[in-house]
Amino acid sequence: MASIFDLKTSVEELSSANEGMSRMEYDQHPPTRDITTTNFPNGAIHFRWQISGQKRWIPSRSYLRVRCRLTKADGTQLDSGDNIAPNMGLCASLFQSAEFRINDKTVSRISDFMPQVDAIETRLSKSRSWLNGVGSAVNFWDSDYKVRQSAVVGDGLLIKELTNISIAGTEFTRTDLGFDAAGGAGNDRNAAVYTEATGRVVFSQNGGAALPLDVRILFPIGSYFSYIAIQGAAGTDNRLKRPARVVSHINDTTIQLETGVIGADVGTDGRTDWVKTLATPNSDVNVARKVAEFELIWQPPLSIFKIGQALPSMKAELVLNPQTASVYQKYAIQALTSGADKIPNTATTGAPTAGSNFLFNIVDMYMYCNTVEGPRADDITYLLDLEQTNCQSEQFSANQQSFQQKNFDISPSTYAISCAYQDARSGSDARNSASIFKVSNAARTANSEEQKLERFFINYAGMNLPSPDADPNFTPLIDYTTQRYAESQIYSGAMFDTGGGESLDEWHNRGSYYYFAWPRKLSHCVCAC
Repeated sequence: MASIFDLKTSVEELSSANEGMSRMEYDQHPPTRDITTTNFPNGAIHFRWQISGQKRWIPSRSYLRVRCRLTKADGTQLDSGDNIAPNMGLCASLFQSAEFRINDKTVSRISDFMPQVDAIETRLSKSRSWLNGVGSAVNFWDSDYKVRQSAVVGDGLLIKELTNISIAGTEFTRTDLGFDAAGGAGNDRNAAVYTEATGRVVFSQNGGAALPLDVRILFPIGSYFSYIAIQGAAGTDNRLKRPARVVSHINDTTIQLETGVIGADVGTDGRTDWVKTLATPNSDVNVARKVAEFELIWQPPLSIFKIGQALPSMKAELVLNPQTASVYQKYAIQALTSGADKIPNTATTGAPTAGSNFLFNIVDMYMYCNTVEGPRADDITYLLDLEQTNCQSEQFSANQQSFQQKNFDISPSTYAISCAYQDARSGSDARNSASIFKVSNAARTANSEEQKLERFFINYAGMNLPSPDADPNFTPLIDYTTQRYAESQIYSGAMFDTGGGESLDEWHNRGSYYYFAWPRKLSHCVCAC
């Protein structure tokens, strides 16, 4: 054991403090072609740099800086009524594939499913603290759509901000929420019909002004919906016994409340008023940024960027293949409603098509390479321990209740397998994000069909996991998904990480995934559910 009196007596003993390196800095490298605005999707994007002499490159500390602009089609700032937010993990969604070359030889490649690979790797390797802190700030890793939307809309309000406002005590009246005035009887104003059997409240214009575009934004999950007793044609209507908590969103005009708190259908006669009472917010919710231009920091999910050692002399090249001109802007956003993602056609004129809902552009993009000076490596042989994630997909038959089995051919060096379910329309329809593992039903009245999984197992290397077969159940009043969530956290190590893994609610909001470690080798995998 070292003594407090064992002072360092030579310069060599001090080198452990910085591992013998000096002059750590970042070198900026531009792409080899113009990638701004309409030029972005025009072919592969190359970043090239060289390392020589005493200079070395540290991949795990290097990154891309991407500056973006997200606005209405006319260039003005979005508002919440546009029902558009930056996509979760936005940067990876802009690309189809990527590869990294050393001395003109490819050493790392993702050939397809870039958003999905980036999402699963980030969620498996980063803690909850990182996702909700650094990840939120640098690449929109928030699970909550409203938090991401508040960064780019001019009227963005988060629950944290609203609790600092006092309107009628702690309540927000119908006019504060964008509905018509509370006066009048009969069919002279907006209606809200509650069905006790389902717990759903359906808003309609009725005889009043136009409804706000999306009631899901006005009544976030966790807020409380209240009816106020007012005098009407038939006397006072006082059916509400206590505020009813919003438990889910059905569509842009329908919310679902906890049941058993309202006695009967409130009808459409306009005699009842409604307000929103805010739930206690999380203290770590970010303040709304309300910007039209922003910059992101991203590290491609290529295996080379997991290397933490300082690599010596080389000629390096990063190649990124963007999404096509017809869809790349749509991949940048998540939309709540049909038509909100109508894409601008800027391929030829640079001007958006009439009726477009938004405009997304790349302002600039640079590679920042972390370099240090260290010992020369004139004659050295070294190994790169590269761990690459690849993605394969198989389509399950829609609305089929019988057991289905799918086969996947995987590398014999595979040591872990993740399985997740995603809507076949992901990417082509911005209501289904390519980086979020969610499935919507055919009518899009529900977007959590992946949670209806009733049986599941993976057979690999002569072993079934989980064993016995998984039997999750996520239906009204029942949640049996905790074990699947916990096992994924245990296998990935997040359970024991000091920063903690994502919460059960965040795991569902970002899309459930099932991760299993397999310290064995085989070339064939069977997934059944």
